[in-house]
Amino acid sequence: MSIFNKNKVKKTIIYILLGLLLITSILPTQTNAQTVSGRVYELVKNKKSPLAGAAIKEIGFPNGVLTDDAGAFELKMTTVPGRLEVSYVSHQTDTIDVVKAGTVYEVVLRPKAGTLEGTQINRRRKSYGIRSIDPKTTINLTEREFQKAACCNLSESFENAPAIDVSFTDAVTGTKQIKMLGLAGVYTSTTREFMPAVRGLNSFYGLSFIPAAWVNSIQITKGAGSVVNGFESMTGQINVEMKKPFGRENLMIDQFVAESGRSETDVMVRKDLNQYVATQMFARFAVHPLQMDRNGDGFMDNTIGQQVQVMNRWQFYSPKGYEGQLSASYNNTNHEAGQMGDNPLYRVQIDNEQFDVWGKLGKMFKDKPYKSFGSQYAFNTITSQTTYGNDTNQRVLSTRGKTAYANLMYQSILGSTAHEYKVGASVLSDWMEERFDTLNLDRTEHTVGVFTEYTWKPDSTWVLVGGARIDHSSLFGLFPTFRIHGKKKSKNDKTTLRFSAGNGWRTPNFLAQNQNLLISNREIRIRAEEDGTIGLIQESSVNTGLSLHHQFKLTYMPAEVQIDYFHTRFFNELLMDRETNQMLEMRSLKNGTIANSAQIQFDLTPVRRMDIRLAYRMFDVTTTYANGLVYGGRRLQKPFVAKHRGFVNWTQSNRKRFQFSTTVQFYGPQRIPGTQFRQNETNYEMSPAFVLWNAQLSKRWKNNPWEVFVGMENILNKKQESPIAGAADPFGANFDAALVWGPIFGRMAYGGFRYRLKHKDDK
Repeated sequence: MSIFNKNKVKKTIIYILLGLLLITSILPTQTNAQTVSGRVYELVKNKKSPLAGAAIKEIGFPNGVLTDDAGAFELKMTTVPGRLEVSYVSHQTDTIDVVKAGTVYEVVLRPKAGTLEGTQINRRRKSYGIRSIDPKTTINLTEREFQKAACCNLSESFENAPAIDVSFTDAVTGTKQIKMLGLAGVYTSTTREFMPAVRGLNSFYGLSFIPAAWVNSIQITKGAGSVVNGFESMTGQINVEMKKPFGRENLMIDQFVAESGRSETDVMVRKDLNQYVATQMFARFAVHPLQMDRNGDGFMDNTIGQQVQVMNRWQFYSPKGYEGQLSASYNNTNHEAGQMGDNPLYRVQIDNEQFDVWGKLGKMFKDKPYKSFGSQYAFNTITSQTTYGNDTNQRVLSTRGKTAYANLMYQSILGSTAHEYKVGASVLSDWMEERFDTLNLDRTEHTVGVFTEYTWKPDSTWVLVGGARIDHSSLFGLFPTFRIHGKKKSKNDKTTLRFSAGNGWRTPNFLAQNQNLLISNREIRIRAEEDGTIGLIQESSVNTGLSLHHQFKLTYMPAEVQIDYFHTRFFNELLMDRETNQMLEMRSLKNGTIANSAQIQFDLTPVRRMDIRLAYRMFDVTTTYANGLVYGGRRLQKPFVAKHRGFVNWTQSNRKRFQFSTTVQFYGPQRIPGTQFRQNETNYEMSPAFVLWNAQLSKRWKNNPWEVFVGMENILNKKQESPIAGAADPFGANFDAALVWGPIFGRMAYGGFRYRLKHKDDK
């Protein structure tokens, strides 16, 4: 297989982007286009709230559409000028006089008199599905979707999302990590309200620092993301939308208890100070008190300890169009893992402390709804110390860091809404310290960049987005980022084709993002770069992808099928070479990893209140071990990546508000590196295939804020036998707890309740 030349790929992307901009620049501005777009709102406590499922119909003609979850719509009108009728079953019907196409319209529907009681719903809002108006392949998960599983933090919120793989990193701490497109989660940009959240020194534990009960929705984007959000998105983006102060819930209480003794409590209260300002407080307390060893290896199957976390949020609106948010969060975790008993030989002590502040400030122009200015700000500090061993034989990982971020954006149109653009600038500063044994991998990096993004919508069936940014790093100099996304819909709105391409960059933290590999007695080697630096590289890659989404009816049953393929190729990356016994080598790898990901997903609604989701994924992820200690110059499958994955989810509810959801996942064999390797690469060890089966039953009451749930994970009690190599001698040369391919704990029952006290208007 040939390897792309880095400069050739850059030039090709530049030529494609320049050609696109040249073609669209010479096209006439289509002020006579027949596409009309806008948003529909309702008033909730005198605040505008998006109204999903509102019907938009052209008066005198049969065509019409429904608004999406954001209240947005796009409609190709038969004649312009014309009139649109906007209706919703419980609200007064309104009309829009369309003078010219290309204008963005906004309408606020008011409730019908006497219809507050017994309101009917004309559409069931989907808790999982691809975002139809987004040119990127973006999947939206609402709170109801990730509540179907035992999800207490963000790392556990993707059990029912086939796009994301969740697995244990090691057999001691029980930490969960994600993968997208067959590659590690560090290559997926994880943002909180489109600001950096899980990156840098908190990339290993950061997912567990975001409680699922505090989350309103999650957007999963496959492939290269937007240049507006930075340059670090290499395989995709996960954006987390937290609950807002101007939300629908006044009080929230979540309680989760598992048979392992794990107990987690989340509380939220919110208050409107007036019609323009609101605030809310979150608190979380989690405790894991019991030592358990179900596989009999002498090591605890999960950590013991506690977590305390609080967050305060503020949100305000101004009649002049200003809008802002300000949030602050503090998290403190103290966990212990390792051997059982009061006087163990080997323990892992984990202490993390993190403080975050982030905010937004923007300006909307009511007379020009297509025009806006926005700014984002974030500051993060994290201090972490992890000790391995005991008082007489101890290794310590100490990390401390700060990150500051600012992003300024301006959005408007060129002539009409068929031509939209965004411009802006961003600053990202990292102060990082990593210390382990005699290694000192400190770095300070300041990155300043500018970006532009152009969106062309010639009609209701086409959307084309081209973006470019140029950044300057204090460590690596100038580097460009290019992204292109496109969407083509059929005229009947049933079939959508999406495509994307773009490159990405990131600076890895050698030790912090690979803490699971330190729970071993491997000798750690970090190879110096050509310029003599140690522990300092810039990773780079390019990603391309295609996605086809089709809606149809299987006899009378609504159905959807989605097929996508993504290709990722690295030009430079951090290689964690574990292919030699008793050794871990960290080094830069040129033109190494190539990842191909293909997925087909089928969604069916056989009857009302029943949803079935089927998916199959195939990964081909290989790495060239150029100059490696054992397999120099050879291409092997990436360790711990199942080439074949199967997924089945069935959700059934009834009129009495019972809901049953069950998920079955198939994991194919995975290559295991390290101590079991042989010199002949055709005989390397593979893990066995296995199946995970989870189920949950929940019950809600009408006009009642309570919900209770019970469930079980890993019903078949599948466990990896002897997951810790050399467990009998934790200070021996063969000790390694990171050779994990399957579950550690086995079957686990859990239960709990949720309490949601909403506005009176929403009951």
